[in-house]
Amino acid sequence: MLKVENKKVTGEVARATYKANRKRNALIIFAILLTTLLIAVVAAVGISYWKAVSERQIRMEGMDYDIALTEPREEQVNRIRGMKEVACAGVAVKCAILEQYQDKTLDKTRLYWLDKTCWEKQTLPALETWNGSYPRKEEEIMLSTFALKNMGIKEPKIGMELPLTYFTLAEGENETSFEKEFVLCGWYTDYSGDMRGYVSQKFFETTGVEQTDFTQGSLKITLNNPLYSEEDIVAMQKAIRVEDRQIIEADYDTISAFCKTVICLGLLLLMIFASGYLFIYNALYISVSKDIRFYGQLKTVGMTSVQLKKTVWLQSLWNAAAGIPLGILSAAVVSKLVIPGILSAVNPQLPAEDFASVPLWVFFLAAGFAFFTNLVSCRKPVKMAGECSPVEAMRYTAVSSKKRTGRWTAGGTGAMAFQNLFRDKKQAFIIFISFIIALSVFLVVNEVIRENDAKLILNETSSYDIRFKNETTLDEIRKPLLTEEKIERVRKIPGVREVRKVTSTEIVVPYQEAVYGRYYKELYQSRYSPGNYQADMKQYRKHPENSSFTARFISVDENGFHVLNESLGNVLDKKAFEAGEIAVAAKTFTEGDNGIAGKKVRFYLPEGRSPKQERSIRIAAVGDIYSNPAYFAGGYTPDLIVSEPYARNLMGNNLFTELIEVEYEEAFSQETEKQVKAVFAEEKQISSESKLDRYTEMKRSENQIKVLGGSLGLIIAILAILNYLNMMAASVQNRARELATLESIGMTTRQIRRMLRLEGLGYAGISAVISLIAGLPLSYVVFKGTSLYRISFSVPWLSDALMIAAILLVCMTAPVVIYNRTQTDSIVQRLRSGEE
Repeated sequence: MLKVENKKVTGEVARATYKANRKRNALIIFAILLTTLLIAVVAAVGISYWKAVSERQIRMEGMDYDIALTEPREEQVNRIRGMKEVACAGVAVKCAILEQYQDKTLDKTRLYWLDKTCWEKQTLPALETWNGSYPRKEEEIMLSTFALKNMGIKEPKIGMELPLTYFTLAEGENETSFEKEFVLCGWYTDYSGDMRGYVSQKFFETTGVEQTDFTQGSLKITLNNPLYSEEDIVAMQKAIRVEDRQIIEADYDTISAFCKTVICLGLLLLMIFASGYLFIYNALYISVSKDIRFYGQLKTVGMTSVQLKKTVWLQSLWNAAAGIPLGILSAAVVSKLVIPGILSAVNPQLPAEDFASVPLWVFFLAAGFAFFTNLVSCRKPVKMAGECSPVEAMRYTAVSSKKRTGRWTAGGTGAMAFQNLFRDKKQAFIIFISFIIALSVFLVVNEVIRENDAKLILNETSSYDIRFKNETTLDEIRKPLLTEEKIERVRKIPGVREVRKVTSTEIVVPYQEAVYGRYYKELYQSRYSPGNYQADMKQYRKHPENSSFTARFISVDENGFHVLNESLGNVLDKKAFEAGEIAVAAKTFTEGDNGIAGKKVRFYLPEGRSPKQERSIRIAAVGDIYSNPAYFAGGYTPDLIVSEPYARNLMGNNLFTELIEVEYEEAFSQETEKQVKAVFAEEKQISSESKLDRYTEMKRSENQIKVLGGSLGLIIAILAILNYLNMMAASVQNRARELATLESIGMTTRQIRRMLRLEGLGYAGISAVISLIAGLPLSYVVFKGTSLYRISFSVPWLSDALMIAAILLVCMTAPVVIYNRTQTDSIVQRLRSGEE
């Protein structure tokens, strides 16, 4: 008996077969190349996208840290810095407030001193751009571009002199104003929208403020592990002996939020890898299934199942050896050149090299995944090739041979298309799962893009486009700068939808245990306690006009009522509110309504028509700082918000407009804003807050996030579409004889095209429905786990609908195009080729 060199025979057959099927192998190599490329690019884009979103969130905060200790003592600072779980800890102290620049009254601009750690390790990472250097000399100052714009400085320069008026925040001192010639040593941009500046240690020391002063000093703590529990914070509090009103400000939901995020990201990655796996598996499965007859012929001449299996394995390894390196090379080019180029184009402020640092493990991950997928995908085809008998192989067709029965058989092209959808269950499953994964990932990514959309964030967190404030509101001599004449001029500007007016004055609320008793007890138990409860309440009873316990009497017009009511959950009765029968209490320092809602509160207005006359009103709802339309604060007693007609009835001509809110027909309209600002351009004691100005600060990263997020969804969609095209090409080719038979018995080419079009529509339509059922709840889970802004969940229907429509269009047109391109022979030739 002759010894057969199995390896040599197998290798020769594999090489001969490989050369004979160059086009088919080129398609498989392309599938492996493309999967490797897309997986690497997905990882690279995903890393850049996550970085962009994280940076956006940090810049919205203005500082990068995990927890903070209020009013830190020096020994506490040293103790915390020595803890093994702490990466760094920096001190920040609010020491002064800027009041005026030249003759312009400023919206209160807070000045901070930061130590070296806080500036270099916690503040700089949160700045998008910065120029100059941190202040060193006493007269030097660094300001945010937002604060500079508020001063009217659009083109700042290093060394420019800034004559400023300020007051310090030292405990026990009155707000005595000081004038100083500051020198601008730098400026920066973040997304916080805060009027903020930084000063030198020398200036800080002149203010008399200490880092232990209440609410002024803070130790910003960055942990080695940002995941912490309430037990960790309690242990730290005990270790540093927290005293008096000190607290460690922390988010105890950080672990649960992290777990939700990891689960969401894990599901996204799983679906992405599943799409890549299906693409390679599909290509290999179709390739081997087409050669089953050839393998049957080899078996008839004596080739064993083991040799056939080795042949298929060798060919798959050669394809992987060609496709994976090409895919990695392409991914390197895309991630190092294309992506940075696009991101640099949409965000010129940031250099392209900031996006080019794709970790090396990304390429190893893509290569390993493609190789692993290639091996796993070969198992089924290899088994199929090895175990199929010669007779079965010669009779094999890729189309299910089950007899079609039932009412659908004679139901026309629609019924035939429906039956064809599920005739090859494996093909149907692969197509459906590919599209479902792709569309679900797109829905989730689209939701993440939406929740980080700067315009959406600003629209939902701000009810106005621009707000003008009278900075003399709390002065002894108030100036009626927001006059009816100027408000009317604003209303008449084209593009202005509405103007909302807010008035305010001081209100005296006598001590009322039944109304505010629970509130004051909770206030004095909190860290914001004004002092000794018993002594203060005794004094309050005797002298309710004491400034610590006065409040603001605030009124809103009809337009303002709708905004207020919506913020409270639409619980107010409009007629009762306008008639002065009900009011809203707005407080800051405690949680819940403290039993205030439903009670009648007594008050009198020192500046009203009858200064000593006591009045009463029922409190219908209790709001917080987010629902309070006023800007300037009173004492510890909750503010009262009433209707403008009721306030005018009590105040007469003394009704003082604190601020106005302007809403445009088209949000972020530059032309409208320019005209609105012009009305108050000459008023030096009116400050403004513009949503457009904040968006200008944030929009540099806007396109960056959209491009990266959109790329993720698009890549998955491309994988799904390629899977579909591959499957449909194989399906049309394998059904060539069947389609020719249908034509031979009278079915027209137009009817066949309609049937194929309906098949594609069925695949896309069913996939879209299942994707919406699965993807929308997943989107909501991701939104709840990753959203950091006070915005509501909503679905970006337009972009979702456009993607679904695009897939429907591809699915409907692709089978017809494939049919037109492949089935060009005569009916007789196609019938004969099917018998071969």
